[in-house]
Amino acid sequence: MWFFVILILILALLQTSVTTLPLVFLLFLNAAVVAKKTWIFPIAFLTGLALDALLLNPLGKTSLFLAIFLFIILLYDKKFDIQTFPFVFLASFIGSFAYFIAFQIPNVFTQATASAAISTLSFWILVGLNRFNIKEKAGFNEG
Repeated sequence: MWFFVILILILALLQTSVTTLPLVFLLFLNAAVVAKKTWIFPIAFLTGLALDALLLNPLGKTSLFLAIFLFIILLYDKKFDIQTFPFVFLASFIGSFAYFIAFQIPNVFTQATASAAISTLSFWILVGLNRFNIKEKAGFNEG
């Protein structure tokens, strides 16, 4: 759990000072896909409030976006398997695209593609480390 908190802090610092990519959103997306737990909502909401304060956005804008998108992801889990590479790529692309439009950030398509690539790569690393028992579901072939 401490690793997750430290990772959130590092990504929040990078997102607010270095890049416009939604790194915290991508972390929560991967956490939702891997863990499939509801404890992600309060942490995402509080992190969104902190990001809004640091980025000088209206309070609650990022929190609302994170909560709604994670809710949709976990609803999608009820019908389909979400622990696959194509799902992570498409969900991160669509989510990043919506994030960039909602926050009026330029170069939407390029940044959404980069965000999807980063998210898919981080999901591949999580599966490769086998921290979670999802190698077979994700289509990760050993050999």
